[in-house]
Formats: sequence, structure tokens, C-alpha cells
Amino acid sequence: MNVQSPDLAIRDYETFTSLESLFYYPYQWVFRYKLELRKSSILSIVPDVTLMGNLSHRFFELLFKEDTSTWTKEQVETWIDEQAPRLFAREGAVLLMYGREPERQAFLNRVKYAAWSLVAAFQKDKWQVKATEMDMAGGFCQMPIRAKADLVLKKGEKLAVIDLKWRGAARRQRIIRNEEDLQLVMYAQLLTADEATAETAYFIIEDGKLIARNNKAFEDAFAVSPDSDPLEVRTRMWDKMQKTYQWRLDQLQQGQVEIRTQATLLDLEDAYADSGILFDILEMKDKEAPFDDYRTLINLIE
Repeated sequence: MNVQSPDLAIRDYETFTSLESLFYYPYQWVFRYKLELRKSSILSIVPDVTLMGNLSHRFFELLFKEDTSTWTKEQVETWIDEQAPRLFAREGAVLLMYGREPERQAFLNRVKYAAWSLVAAFQKDKWQVKATEMDMAGGFCQMPIRAKADLVLKKGEKLAVIDLKWRGAARRQRIIRNEEDLQLVMYAQLLTADEATAETAYFIIEDGKLIARNNKAFEDAFAVSPDSDPLEVRTRMWDKMQKTYQWRLDQLQQGQVEIRTQATLLDLEDAYADSGILFDILEMKDKEAPFDDYRTLINLIE
């Protein structure tokens, strides 16, 4: 798909995060990536959920640099206990404060349970870890894209990619069921652009639970759509992603930047009604963007 666009639409490369903004809330893409309006991180305090998500990612990143293919549950737990003091001191010092020992221990217990659940799944299904935090690059509508996958696995010629999430099992199930797992599709496309599609799954650390479209790669995963054809789904979603991207670029070429909020939904539906475009692209959101740093700029004040 050949894209010709003015300066507003030109970037050196896109990431999944930037593409997701452009797909669903293009005003965020313009503010963040073109006008470079970003919230300052000075004196900001990371919420506990974010802190625990970041810390658990670090535990898993370091754990799977080890060869855990023959480890026992006791070995996994011992390794976590050995790593914990250093990781807490460097990246989670707030959990070392007086009175937070119960939270710290509860967090460690969850990480231990989740880590062994994932190690045991890999051992059972005979997957080996190819890479952690793997950098990937490729093309999307002739635009370079970059991505970083949490875990990439291999089994002979087969590949799988797992996206680690701290929480949100129900939400991830819904995303897969509605064919909105765009990030996993992008990972699979970048890993294997041919017919040998890579397997994909979410792993919810808080629950120690794998969530996938089917059980083809992971026998004990929660299968959301077990009868679906992963390659067919991936092809359909990738096509919609490309059409959505082109549609947004066309709008930018015309100097149009959509602002999607509850107050503008009906107007947007009316504006797009005659074009028929909504049948070919990703399903648009019917609510405001969550965690929006630009609410004041678009006059959206609670």
C-alpha cells in the first residue's frame, strides 16, 4: 500500500503504541508524536499497580535469561528470593518502606506462583525461550515499525510470542474474542510474515494464567476461540489495521484530526455514514480514551 502524505503524517517509524493512538484516537497521536506534547515525569509517583507490573516484568525478564527447562518449583522460588533484595532496592524501594512488608511478601508470593506456572507450561509443552525483551522491526504500509516482545519462544521451526500483563484477565479474553489483540497480531506478523504463523498468548502474572486464541501452543491455556483459524484471523486483522492506517493518513492529508469522545460520537457516526468505511476498518471505540493526558486540550473536563 503506497502512502503519500504531507509532513503531518510523516514519521521515521511507528510502534504499536503510536499506531494504536492513530487508529482509535488520532488527536493523541498528533499531540504526542507530532507536536511532542508529553506529560512531565518530574516528581511523579508511580502507582502501585504500575510499580508491581514493572517489577514483575523485570523478574520474568531476568528469570528467562536462565535455562529453566529442568528447574523445579523449589529452584524457581529460591531464584526469586535471591533476586528480590537487589531488585527491590533498585526498582521498588517504596515496597521496602516501614509497614509495607505484607504487601511486599504478597507480591513475591504472586510472582513465585506465576513464574512456576509459566516455567511448568513451557516444560510441559516443550517450548524453549528464544529471547526476552526481543527487538523486532518490519514494515507496515511501507512505514517502518518497531516492537519489543516480552517473551519469544521456539520449538523446532515453530515460534510463539507471549505478552506479559500484570492483571486484566477478563479484559484480555474480551480483546481476543473481539479480534482486537492487535499487538499480538503485530508480533506474529513481524516474527513470521509467511504462512507459518507464530503462536501468540497473553500471560496474566497476577493470576498465573495463559490466555490464547486456542490450545494449539499451550495445552493448559484458557482458549478464548478454540475453533478459530489463527492464520485466517491474523490475516483479517492485519488487513483491517492497514486499511485503518490508510484511512487515518487520508484524513491527515486533508487536515482532519478526529477527536473521539462521548460528546462527539453521534456526529462522527453521521460524518462517516455515507462512506461505508466503517465496515472495512477496525471497530472504533464508543468511549473516551482511558488515561488521556490531553483531556483539557480537547475541552473534556469532568
